[in-house]
Amino acid sequence: MSPGTQQRRPRSEVLDPTSSEGRAQAKAKVRAKSRAKQRANVMIGHHPSTPYLLSLPSILMITFLLAFPVGYAMWGSLFDTEVLGGPQSFVGIDLYVDLFQDPEFLSSIWKTFIFVVGTIVVGISLALVFGFALYRAVGKLRILRGLTIVPYLVSGVATAVMFRMLLNQDFGYVNRVLGFFGLPQPEWFSDGTWAMVAAVLAQVWGDLPLAVLLILGGLQTIDSQLLEAAEVDGATGWIRATRISIPLIIPQLLLGTILLSYQALTSLSVIIGLTGGGPVGATRTLPIALYETAFVDLETNEALAIVVVILAFNALLTLGYLGISRRYNMEEM
Repeated sequence: MSPGTQQRRPRSEVLDPTSSEGRAQAKAKVRAKSRAKQRANVMIGHHPSTPYLLSLPSILMITFLLAFPVGYAMWGSLFDTEVLGGPQSFVGIDLYVDLFQDPEFLSSIWKTFIFVVGTIVVGISLALVFGFALYRAVGKLRILRGLTIVPYLVSGVATAVMFRMLLNQDFGYVNRVLGFFGLPQPEWFSDGTWAMVAAVLAQVWGDLPLAVLLILGGLQTIDSQLLEAAEVDGATGWIRATRISIPLIIPQLLLGTILLSYQALTSLSVIIGLTGGGPVGATRTLPIALYETAFVDLETNEALAIVVVILAFNALLTLGYLGISRRYNMEEM
């Protein structure tokens, strides 16, 4: 046996992943492969920065379209003017201080909170009901899955007009049906509480297809063998839904919640067409306050400050979404 052969290490020792030498050797191989791949990419013209350079025009365009309006709103909210179109004077955060000292603005924040929470609760509850119903639809009834998107195609103003006719206190079909069964007929647009209920129902009707389709898609990804095994073990439909199906579609439920909350937080057309913010400010949410400040009172700088406040609430929702998505590993889906 030659001396070179005698000094050769056993193959098992070199490839042993538990030894320090084995780990070092594995890391060295990985680094060598990475360097070889980079050299090969450079040889064929693929530099590591090439994807970023190719995407640079799109990145700049999106940044300009998104960042410029936000920056303009934040900058404009730091100034004030006595006359529309007149000279502006720097006031710093005085407009924000005035807003949060205004009882009507604080009331608008509270009304917005009620509106968003009501939309989420009613919307997600109905989305679960319709999602499970459409999941069970078979044969020709599957056409209902396609028809689910119809409410989302209707504009907010058209939705408001339709609900205003349905909920009319004198000749609306809803009050007629309630009166036929001897039930109380609410004054939908005269009572503040019922006006908020009407606004929530109209908003949910328009945005419900988003949540329904998300939940339906989540249900279709569940392994049917899990449900069949649970049924064999004697689990009822309610137990299968609450113990198996709903926990497995939590990412879709969370995403639907975020989408509904975004839509409700920035909703203007539904409320302004349905109640106009009334009665007596009962449905005056932040978008309505923004509209009135900008186009009725002509206080453009104060309106920009309200825009920034709405953006801040949207940012909080976004941060909440990121935290929840990390909690349920939604980035990997």
